[in-house]
Amino acid sequence: MKQKSVMSKNYLYLFMALHVLGAAGTFIFSKAATVSFANPMVLTVSRGLGSAVIFLIFTGWKIPKPDFTLREWFGLLGLGILLVPLNQYCFLKGLELTVPGHSALLYAMTPLGVLLVSSIRVGKMPSFRKLAGVFIAFSGVVIVLRPWASGAQISEMRTGDLWLIGAVFCWVLYTVMASDICRKKNALTVTAWSLILGVLVMLPVAAGSMMAFDFSAVSTAGWFGLGYMIVITSSVMMILWNILLQHLTPVQVAITTNAQPPATALLAAVTAAAGFLPGHQDLGPVFILGMVLSLSGVIIIQKALD
Repeated sequence: MKQKSVMSKNYLYLFMALHVLGAAGTFIFSKAATVSFANPMVLTVSRGLGSAVIFLIFTGWKIPKPDFTLREWFGLLGLGILLVPLNQYCFLKGLELTVPGHSALLYAMTPLGVLLVSSIRVGKMPSFRKLAGVFIAFSGVVIVLRPWASGAQISEMRTGDLWLIGAVFCWVLYTVMASDICRKKNALTVTAWSLILGVLVMLPVAAGSMMAFDFSAVSTAGWFGLGYMIVITSSVMMILWNILLQHLTPVQVAITTNAQPPATALLAAVTAAAGFLPGHQDLGPVFILGMVLSLSGVIIIQKALD
């Protein structure tokens, strides 16, 4: 990757590190929010509305006013649908049923998805080394999903993991599609208006649930989780992601997710010990084996790209 200066390269590494830290917190604190809200649609729209307000406040000040063509507006609408009604809803629905460690591991598969989608777009078959990395990584995912296991708890986590796989797929498509417009337009503006449009699309569907929901029943941890998602996940992290897409390829940006599973697992262990995360967090030998295999596959792919 070519950079204008050593300083700019260091900034990119800093943005990657900040994104990893923000993601680890997202998987933990979002779980608390899903437990308290118990309605993924209400939580998704509340998160989107909060972020939209932030972006609108900063538009014309820190965020440039939109200067998109009609075709680009339609492209942003597609990105918004992928981002809010699809990605964010599936993520929160899945996280409600599974544990933070699983969500971090599945999102670490983003580079694999980006590689495959990018290869399909250019009509080029990935090399044998890359395909071997994909196979090893997905073997780790299968181990974590444990299709051979039975029981109510395992079944519920597996259902949540399947929702998360849907969320990751939408995130992969967003990453590949957003890279095109982010190279031509301001990343902050792209971030703001793709999210705003996504919220506007979901509002009519969620209006009834929003009006019927009892917000007074939400716990302090639930409100904190929502606030974290609004300020950090949907605002700061989205901006960092799209800035990285301005300077790096989608696969290079997606590799940022490599460090999310161990960082999330560590934070989950600490917060569970402190009583913030209730219940079993599934951080035992099976999860560790699956994580090692999955990340090994992603690293093999990363080396093949160097």
